[in-house]
Amino acid sequence: MAMKVYGVRNGGLHGVQRSWPKSRGVMIPCKVSLPPIVIQPNYSQGFMKLLLDFFPVLAFFITFKIFDIYVATAVLIAGSFIQTLGHYLIKKQFEKLHVVTFVVALVMGSLTLFFRDDAFIKWKVSVIYWILSGTIFVFLLRKRIAMKDLLEGLMKHDLGLQDRLWHKINMGWAITMLLIGFVNLWVAYEFSLDTWVNFKVWGTMIIQLLMMVITFYVIFKYMPEENRKQLEQADSGNTEDQ
Repeated sequence: MAMKVYGVRNGGLHGVQRSWPKSRGVMIPCKVSLPPIVIQPNYSQGFMKLLLDFFPVLAFFITFKIFDIYVATAVLIAGSFIQTLGHYLIKKQFEKLHVVTFVVALVMGSLTLFFRDDAFIKWKVSVIYWILSGTIFVFLLRKRIAMKDLLEGLMKHDLGLQDRLWHKINMGWAITMLLIGFVNLWVAYEFSLDTWVNFKVWGTMIIQLLMMVITFYVIFKYMPEENRKQLEQADSGNTEDQ
């Protein structure tokens, strides 16, 4: 899906309308002064990645609603394996996050099935988020900025933000993931199993989407004008190629 980003200048909506791709774009009004930037990913690869990322969780959710937590756990393990293998077959390399998720799902899921105790699969969510949080903290200690590497690699461009701001973004993500792990255990032990499954699938997803919105708002607000123009020029070149 193409995304059109419009800025607001002098109280009016500023943007450039371009020819529509196969699927309609999404207009997001921002209260920051931005030139129009169009992100046009590869549709087939983007769809496949989205499908692989959410397939295990959605399969777990649907199976739980139809059967029970134990059948859903087995499906989650199988889904994580398919996710990991599928990414390798498409990209010819393993994605580290998929591998970590599969290993944790395999260990905690197997314990759940062996002992017939759903506490293990509940802890699995917290363990994964704590691993991600710890990874970001380790990167910071090693003078590397995980979110900078991730987002600049995704956009294939230097965003020009100061390292001080990147550190704040990284700390925000690390603390959020740390807190998600604790909130997950609170929901798991204080509420019903059905409520926990809904939180695991939809609650954590909403929190991450909100963090992404905040992250991109900060990036586009503080991005230097020179880097902004380079992004626009790069986008213009991609549009002409298509």
